[in-house]
Amino acid sequence: MSPGWLLLVVVYLLVAPGILLLGPLAGLLLVARPVSRQAWVTVILAATWCLLWLAQQGDLHEQFLRAYAVALIGGWILLIVRAPQRGFRQALLAIAVACTVTFGWMFALGIHYGEVQAAAARDFSSFWLTQARLAEQFWGASRADLSAPLFELAGQSRMLVDMIPGGLVLASLAGLALAWRGHFGLAARPLLAAPKPVASFTFSDHAVWLVVITLALLLIPGAAAIPGVEQVAANVLLVMLVLYALRGGAVFRAGTGRVSPLGIALYTVLTVLMFAFVASGLTLLGLADTWLDFRRRMAPTTGGTK
Repeated sequence: MSPGWLLLVVVYLLVAPGILLLGPLAGLLLVARPVSRQAWVTVILAATWCLLWLAQQGDLHEQFLRAYAVALIGGWILLIVRAPQRGFRQALLAIAVACTVTFGWMFALGIHYGEVQAAAARDFSSFWLTQARLAEQFWGASRADLSAPLFELAGQSRMLVDMIPGGLVLASLAGLALAWRGHFGLAARPLLAAPKPVASFTFSDHAVWLVVITLALLLIPGAAAIPGVEQVAANVLLVMLVLYALRGGAVFRAGTGRVSPLGIALYTVLTVLMFAFVASGLTLLGLADTWLDFRRRMAPTTGGTK
């Protein structure tokens, strides 16, 4: 496997539930019938990690995540086997199936989603309070400015927990994309076609209406008064803005051409230091690509013109 893929996997495992990547990867490799030693080692390690994670005891929101992960993995494998040529579309459908199964399971057990949110908020707040107190003990009162953001995160736990569904969808898409790329590199007979280059990433132009509708629901007075509307609209908007930022990044990548390792390092440092500016710029670029189709304009023309 390429060093870039391995680096992305490590970053993903640090910031997202690993089962959303390792589970689909192990499933795809098993269905494709692993042949090489590297593929078998990957399957064994990934499956063992997933089983150990699923066997752990947890609060209500952790059980919710486990149910969602199992449904996502099962749905993704079944859908890919039926139509392997539709990778991204099948990923979105697998997420929809996982959400339906998980909420159906909650309904059957009489569990309200508000209970899941409350449990997640308690855990989130407790975690950041613990980190803030440890920071205070380590740095002392003279550096209280360093621990203040941690206390602020603990106080905003409920607001952040409201955005968990959108974050879970994004984590699922990223995990499935990495599993797709990893499976293609490890399997002797891959189920899926070769992943397309990052510079070619795109999706339906009609998706812009989701941005328009969710913004309208959040801005129109009275719409937020309907229970659940504001939270659903905010989560859908979060997902769409991130996807458009990725689309803008693909346009930027297509325009820069081949980049040296030093260039990649510089772009990474600039992104970290100016994240808000870069993210906003890429999102606007992705939205503009809906109408301007920058990559088609950048493509070299063939043949002569009079």
